[in-house]
Amino acid sequence: MSEQDAEKKLTYEEALNQLESIVSAIEEGKIGLEATIAEHEKAMRLFRYCRSILTEAERKIQQLQATDDGNLTTGPLEPPASP
Repeated sequence: MSEQDAEKKLTYEEALNQLESIVSAIEEGKIGLEATIAEHEKAMRLFRYCRSILTEAERKIQQLQATDDGNLTTGPLEPPASP
């Protein structure tokens, strides 16, 4: 199994934790240039993976709305208005 395939089996939280660890290691200068480039590539894959999970979750989260004729339909979930 490739590293990319293994990344796709991660939960959102696991992927986010790995992404945060990579960013910390790069920011703190704990790794050399070549490793930084490799880790940056991995971080970008993890970022795209996390974003795809969030996009899918947004698509799934919908709000039921009543139409003018009284039927129910789904629409995007709008955040509550700020007080």
